Amino acid sequence: MQLQADGALDLDRLLARLADDAPACAALADHFRDEDFTVAAEAVAAGWGLSPDGLGERLAGRPVLRRQAAPPAGWLPIAVLPAEDAVDWAFFGARRLTESFFADSIEAVRFSPLNRLLRLRTPLAALDGLAGPTPDGLVFHMSRCGSTLLGRMLGAPTAATVLSEAAPIDQVVRADLPLAKKVALLRGVTAALGRARGAGDERLFLKLDCWHAMAFELFREAFADAPWIHLYRAPEEVLVSHARSIGMQMVPQAVGPAVFGLAAPLVPDADYQAAVLAAIGEAMLAAFAADGGGLLVNYDALPGAAAGRVLPHFGWSPDATEAQAMAAAALIDAKAPGQAFRPDGAGKRAAVDPAIRGACEDRLDGLHRRLEAAGAERI
Repeated sequence: MQLQADGALDLDRLLARLADDAPACAALADHFRDEDFTVAAEAVAAGWGLSPDGLGERLAGRPVLRRQAAPPAGWLPIAVLPAEDAVDWAFFGARRLTESFFADSIEAVRFSPLNRLLRLRTPLAALDGLAGPTPDGLVFHMSRCGSTLLGRMLGAPTAATVLSEAAPIDQVVRADLPLAKKVALLRGVTAALGRARGAGDERLFLKLDCWHAMAFELFREAFADAPWIHLYRAPEEVLVSHARSIGMQMVPQAVGPAVFGLAAPLVPDADYQAAVLAAIGEAMLAAFAADGGGLLVNYDALPGAAAGRVLPHFGWSPDATEAQAMAAAALIDAKAPGQAFRPDGAGKRAAVDPAIRGACEDRLDGLHRRLEAAGAERI
């Protein structure tokens, strides 16, 4: 019995030590088969004079390890849960975030043996004052308008990281907390996500969810000096895209109408979707008028506008290798990286039905013209 107790205690000691030892975690993260991982973890433990019992059971889903301080760089927050006073972390090591969305990057690592063995949770206070970078640029957008393409271009050079619609950021934005607390959490979670870990450490960009336009003041309070852009597109093309495959921002049960200052619709039809896009566009127009750090970019100007306007706005003069990586990224379908990019504007315009046309006339055509005019005035 004593040997079993000692073995269980050694497992706890192993997990606690691993949580603070990023190089040891990085070595273990290279093992993807449970059998190989267990052998490697036992070797690490032996080197530390430990003989842990229960690695297999832990891999099968034992409770999380709770700690007070943020783990070292290499660990990234994957969920911020204000109602539970909790931040969940996963080990990425020096793995680049090459996926189009942060959610896909999480899925690539969360079921690895290391992240099943060592599931970390801290209180929100672990993010307070965490040292890390502030964003080099913020990407706002109206949805379905080239933001994923631009994000993949910005993240193509190995020295850059793009946090694309990262859930931990959205969970802070939509939390029911005082503004000052949200500002502190937003800074902390961004610092945690962007800390130097040997992967894309020179530049950091936030590609935000489209409804974050409604939280512009929060982002401005948190990152007062960060340049920002707003991407937009011909509204009928955006609505056709949502008609074909509806985005969560158009589903009232997923993103509440109150986020956009709207009442709950009887049916989330083309008119409601147009109202959502109008709320985003009006918020961005107001921000652009009040703030000198913005740039308005029409989808039709991509990908050329990335080098011609966006990069200079973000203060980045890429070298030849970086420019080549971005140009290569522009040739690939941003949401289906195994396929080549094919323009789809003409096909979407041909698919506009009377409901979409009417919704655009009522709510979006005038807004689109104002966006075009405002952007042209500042070129």
